[in-house]
Amino acid sequence: AELAESFRQGCGSADSMGSSSPSRDYLRVTSAFERILNRGATPWASEAGDLVRSAAAEAMPVLPRRPFAHSDISEHLESQTNEVDDGEGQAASASASSSTPLDPEDLTDEVAETASAEAMAVDEESTSPCVTWILALLSALLPLLTDALPRDPNGVCIIPHPHPMERQEAPEDTLYLHLSNAGRRPIFNTKKICDNCGKRITDRFYYHCSENCDIDFCQDCQTRSQELLDAFMARASEGDHESMYRRLFWLIDITERVGWYVLRLRVADRQRLAHELAFEWPTVLFERLTQAAIDVVNARVVHVQDVKDIQSDERFWYVVGWLQFLYSANSLPCQTRRLEEQSSRGPKVEYDRFVLDGINKCEPLSEFQRWRQHRSAKVPNVLDIREFELTADFCSFLTHSNLVPVNFRRVCLLCDVWEQMQSLQNGRIVPLELRDVPREPRGLMNTVIDFFGTCGDLELRQPLRVSFKGEEAGGPGVTREFFQVALRSFLGADDSDEKLFRYHEQSRTYWFEERADNPEAFRSYGILLGQAVLNNNHVPNIFPRALYELLLEDLESPCARRLHVQDLAAIDEDIARSLQQVLDYAGEDISEHFGDAAWAHCGSRLPEGAQLCQANKHEFVQAYVDWFFHERIASQFQPLSSGFRVILGGSTILGTIVDAVQLEKIVCGGQAEVDVDAIRNGADMEGWTDEEVSDYLPWFWEVLASFTPAEKAQFVVFVTSSDRVPLRGWQALGVIVQKNGVGDERLPSAYTCFSQLLLPKFTSKEKLRTSLLLAIANSEGFGLR
Repeated sequence: AELAESFRQGCGSADSMGSSSPSRDYLRVTSAFERILNRGATPWASEAGDLVRSAAAEAMPVLPRRPFAHSDISEHLESQTNEVDDGEGQAASASASSSTPLDPEDLTDEVAETASAEAMAVDEESTSPCVTWILALLSALLPLLTDALPRDPNGVCIIPHPHPMERQEAPEDTLYLHLSNAGRRPIFNTKKICDNCGKRITDRFYYHCSENCDIDFCQDCQTRSQELLDAFMARASEGDHESMYRRLFWLIDITERVGWYVLRLRVADRQRLAHELAFEWPTVLFERLTQAAIDVVNARVVHVQDVKDIQSDERFWYVVGWLQFLYSANSLPCQTRRLEEQSSRGPKVEYDRFVLDGINKCEPLSEFQRWRQHRSAKVPNVLDIREFELTADFCSFLTHSNLVPVNFRRVCLLCDVWEQMQSLQNGRIVPLELRDVPREPRGLMNTVIDFFGTCGDLELRQPLRVSFKGEEAGGPGVTREFFQVALRSFLGADDSDEKLFRYHEQSRTYWFEERADNPEAFRSYGILLGQAVLNNNHVPNIFPRALYELLLEDLESPCARRLHVQDLAAIDEDIARSLQQVLDYAGEDISEHFGDAAWAHCGSRLPEGAQLCQANKHEFVQAYVDWFFHERIASQFQPLSSGFRVILGGSTILGTIVDAVQLEKIVCGGQAEVDVDAIRNGADMEGWTDEEVSDYLPWFWEVLASFTPAEKAQFVVFVTSSDRVPLRGWQALGVIVQKNGVGDERLPSAYTCFSQLLLPKFTSKEKLRTSLLLAIANSEGFGLR
C-alpha cells in the first residue's frame, strides 16, 4: 500500500532534509485511529483504547525510577506506571477477550493500511524506535492525547490530587469578625493558602490531603474541583474514579516518556524530527500535539511547585523540554525562505499558543527567588545541543520566558521591585502622598510635574497614595482613576501649542512631538508609567511598540531589538512607504531618484561622503530609521526614559528576560475579550436573599453574557474604571454585586473604588438589560480615543 510504503522508506534512513521521498500521510493515520477509538461509532472503542495505551507503554522506553520526582503526583505516577508495566497488557487483553473481539474484517482497508504502516515502521530494536516510527506513533496516539484532561473554569487543564481530601475545621480561637458592606461576617485565621486559587483560607471549613501532603483547598475550590471531575467523567464516559485515574496518569506518563526519548536522540535525529514536524506534519496535527504537551505541563505545574526542590521532579522537566523542542520546531519556518517567496514565513502556529497559563497558579515570590539564583540562565537550543541534561538553570519557570504568562512575569517583576525598595529603606515602605490633586487637566499636569520635581529618586520608588482636591475618597480605586486621568492630561488638546505628543490618525497611536521642549514634563510622564506598574495598575495602550523597544534598549536589555522600517510604519506610514520604495527600487540610477532624500539627517551613521547605490541602500535606509528613533526624538525620549528608569530600572527581570511585547502587556495589560463566566466565578453577592440569588441574579449574568464584546468591555470600565485584564485573569476582577432597592425607575450604578455594582431589582429580564445598557452608555470613563 502507498501509505505503508511511505513509512517504510523513512524508517531508520539517513535521508537528508531535502529528501524527495513520498510524503507520509500522518493525517490519515490520526483519522483512522480516531474512528477506531470513537466510542460513539464502535462498541469496542474503550477496549481498543486500552490496547493502544498498553502498546504505547510497551513501545516507549521506561523512565528510571530514581532519582526521579518526589512530588505527590510523581510518587502516585510511579505506582501507576508499575501497574501499567506489570499488568496493563494482561488486563487489556483480558478485557478485550471478555468482550466483543476485534475482528480485522470490521476494519476498513484504510485502517488496515495504517496498522500495516506502523508495523513496518518499527525498528528491529523496539527499545530504540526510529524517527519515522515515533512520528507515526504520535499520529496514532493523538486521539488519546488531546482534550484528555479535565479543565478548570478558565480552560486550564488540571489533574486531581491522587489522595482523598479530608475536611478540616478551623479552631474557635482563630475566629475574628470582619466588617463589610454586608455587615459582620466570621473570618478564621487558618494560616493556610488555597493551592488552587492562591487566596488565604478564611472559612471555618477547608480541605487537607489525607496523606498529609502539603495541599490545602478552600471550600469553594474543593466543591468546584469535584464538580469539574464529575462533569469530566460524565463527558468521557468513565465508569469510576479508578479507571479515570489510570487513563489520566497514563497520559502524563507517556508524555514524559516521549519527552525523555526525544531529548536523548542524536543531534541529527532530533533535527530531522523537528524538520518533519515543521514541514511535513499538517498544522492541525501539530497544534494538537503542542496542546497535548501544554495540557500536561499546565496540569502538573502547580503540583511541582509544591515541592521545595522542584528540580527533583525530572519527569516534569522532560515534558517542559519536549515543549521547548516543539517551540523550536515551530520556529523553523521563520528561518526558511523559498525561491518564490519574498520574505521568510511565520511560525507554524502563533507563539502565544505555547504560553502556560497554569503557571499563574504558582507562587510568584517563590519562583522569583528561585530564578534569582540562576538569573543568567538561558534555555539551551534543544535542536542543536550535543547532549541534553537537566540542570538547576533549566529547572526554573522564569528561565523559560517564552512559555511564562505575562501576568505571572509582571507579578514577579513587582516582587523584584518591592524587594529592592525594602532593602533600600530598611524593610519599611512608606507610601508617597500626593494630596489635593485637581481634576482640571492643565492643573493636574502641573501639580504632578511640580510634585515629582521636589522628590528624590528614593522617594519616587515608593508607591503612590493619591487624593483629589475636595474629595475624601482614597484607596486603590482612586489611585487607579488618578493614573487614567493624569496620563491623559499629559496628552493635551489637539489644538494646544504645547503638545508633548502628537496623535497619528492612521495608526491611532501617540508619538513624541519633536518640537516639544519640556524635559520635566516628559520625565514626569515616564515616572507615571513606572508608578502605574509599581501600583499594579494598567494604563491605556496608546503608544506603538517601538516605545517599549526603546525603553528596553535604554536599559541595555539583551531582549531589545533593533528597529526597522516596519516599526516606523506604525508611527508614520508615509515615511515608511518612501523608505520601502528605496528598498524595492532595482535600477542602477537609484541615486538619481532617491539621492536627494533626507539622508543628511543620518550624519555620522553613514560613512563620510557615501553616495546611495544598490549596494548600500539597505545601509542608508537603516541609518535613517536609527536616526528617526534616536536623534530625532532624543530631547523628548531621554527624559521620559530616565523617569521610567527611576522606578523600574533596577529590576533584574525587566533588564534580562522581558521583551517589548511583554513589556507592553506589563504596562498596558492584555486585550483578551471579557470572560463573563470567569467574572461570575470570582464575584460576591451582597444584600440578596437566597431566592433572589437563585432566581433573579441568573438573569443578570445571562444579560451580561449576551452583550457584544464592546458592551462587555464598557461594563468592566463602568464597574472598575479600567477595561484591562487583571493579573490573575477575569476571575480576579473581584466584582461585588450589591442589591440596591427595587423598582424599574432606578438605574444601576457603581463604586469603581471597590469594583462594586449597585444593581436594583427589576420586574423583568428585558428591563434589566435596557437599564444596564443605559447606565454603562451614559457613564464617563477615562479611556482614550
